[in-house]
Amino acid sequence: MRAMRPARLLTPSARRGTLLASLVALLALGLGPAARAADARSPLYRVELLVFRATAPPGGEDWNAPPGFRGFGGDPAAPSGGTPPAVIKVYGPESYQLGGMASRLRASGQYRIVAHAAWLQTATPWGRHLGIDLADLGIHAPDLSGAVYLERGTLLHFGIDLKLGPAPVYHLSELRRIKFNEKHYFDHPAFGAIAIVSPVRGAADADGE
Repeated sequence: MRAMRPARLLTPSARRGTLLASLVALLALGLGPAARAADARSPLYRVELLVFRATAPPGGEDWNAPPGFRGFGGDPAAPSGGTPPAVIKVYGPESYQLGGMASRLRASGQYRIVAHAAWLQTATPWGRHLGIDLADLGIHAPDLSGAVYLERGTLLHFGIDLKLGPAPVYHLSELRRIKFNEKHYFDHPAFGAIAIVSPVRGAADADGE
């Protein structure tokens, strides 16, 4: 029969360490999916999107036809599963990089700005097609719906799947490889979008926007 060992007494420093570990575990259990996805190991990206439409409707073709989902390899509305991207922060107009572009589009008289937003987010693995709904980015433009996508593999890809208009409904859907800090144009005769994606190294950079 094994003799019972006396209970081990913890020193004050050891007790503090045990309590701290328990507290960290409890806090981790209380974090939501977005917070867990945006831990220090998840790269962060600042995204800015400008959506505009032509003041005159396009003619000559049926632009209401279903799109080809360029670059998605299928319908982006059918994601393959996994953890969705997290929206960490939505920036105000004072930090927009595409403000000059928006002004020039308005001044041309040929285009009208539909939506303009900037935010900080994580990316999903390549091929998952898990997007962020426009409403989650603070975009509530009339007659505009859809989602944006940021996928990271060997290369970074950004995509949009947007619908505009009550009748007819125009559909712009494309996912493509991008380079950091460059303007990327998504074209449609009825409306278009311009996006910029920049890497964010840490919380200090994100808060400094």
